[in-house]
Amino acid sequence: MPFLLRLSNLQSLLSQSACDAIIIENQIDLYYLTGLNLSSGKLLASKNGAFLWVDNRYLELCKRHSPYPVMLLEESSLSNWLKEPAGQTMQTLAFDSENTTYSHYLTLQSLINELNASSRSSNPLNLLPLDNPVKKLRMIKGQEEIGFLKEAAWLGSQGFDYLCSLIKEGVTESMLSTELEIFWKKGGGQAVSFEPIIAFGTNSSMPHYRSSQAILKKGQAILVDIGVKYQYYHSDMTRMIFFGEPDPKILEIYQIALQAQKKALKLCRPGTLIGDLDKVAREWISSQGYGPNFTHSLGHGIGLEIHEYPMLRNKPPFNTLPLQEGMVITIEPGIYLPGIGGVRIEDTIAITAKGYHNLTERSTDPLVIE
Repeated sequence: MPFLLRLSNLQSLLSQSACDAIIIENQIDLYYLTGLNLSSGKLLASKNGAFLWVDNRYLELCKRHSPYPVMLLEESSLSNWLKEPAGQTMQTLAFDSENTTYSHYLTLQSLINELNASSRSSNPLNLLPLDNPVKKLRMIKGQEEIGFLKEAAWLGSQGFDYLCSLIKEGVTESMLSTELEIFWKKGGGQAVSFEPIIAFGTNSSMPHYRSSQAILKKGQAILVDIGVKYQYYHSDMTRMIFFGEPDPKILEIYQIALQAQKKALKLCRPGTLIGDLDKVAREWISSQGYGPNFTHSLGHGIGLEIHEYPMLRNKPPFNTLPLQEGMVITIEPGIYLPGIGGVRIEDTIAITAKGYHNLTERSTDPLVIE
């Protein structure tokens, strides 16, 4: 079962971090480790195993389907367990410092102080912060996960094809966005991965633009950045559509962005440093005079979240991280000219043993719709 393998990987991380156990509470990490969609709960993973605490809403469900033993979550659950023989032998308890609130941290620290002052005075327990330890485990996808990502990408690309069939003078950005969501829901998608970015004309110069009631006119370029959630995994793709004769300036920066993507894709194989990947695309765009107009990272990891570890940046801590087989990332260089328009071209790829596999499977040649 993949969940037991994931637990084993987490246990290896605990050994490397010199801690005895960790509490996982992040909803997405809980799904990754249990296969259960819970709005709340606690997984306590130790070197010897794991068990799941949930409240009464999920108790029956989890007892049927959890890969680990399940117990009722109460206010005193952790305290009581730490007083038991298995808990008494622990010296270091880790928590996820990225996802644990300050208020919850204070509660944990107060509990540890109370225990150390009483029953654990001869064997004090230490609280250790770990920076979202599960995110690095989630960075490398198994075959089942890559299968779900392929399905999500296929449904995402079908949505793009459907959008192209709706392009005509007079449609609005928001109309296209709504129709796309309906199409995906009918096709088995759980939800949009993010609010679709459908930007007409000069609106495309804003990388994270929100679709509005803008009306499509002949001669405009359309930036389409879309993604759909399928079996809890996400797709992400960006394409440009030219409605009528392309604007020469937009076509110019399109070709520059396309070459930047191609240069980065050529380096996509195990061992390539993320910093080098970002650098080759950014240097090409800079050499063409548009360096300041490439205003975001080259891409990002993708999986159970639309933006996952790592970010593709030539900056610490990502620049010295090598690509590895099983990573699934986006490659999305862009150029944005305020008052004129912008271009972004994005594919989702899976790193393989010798290179990469493009999950998006749609042409990046200029697409003109008359």
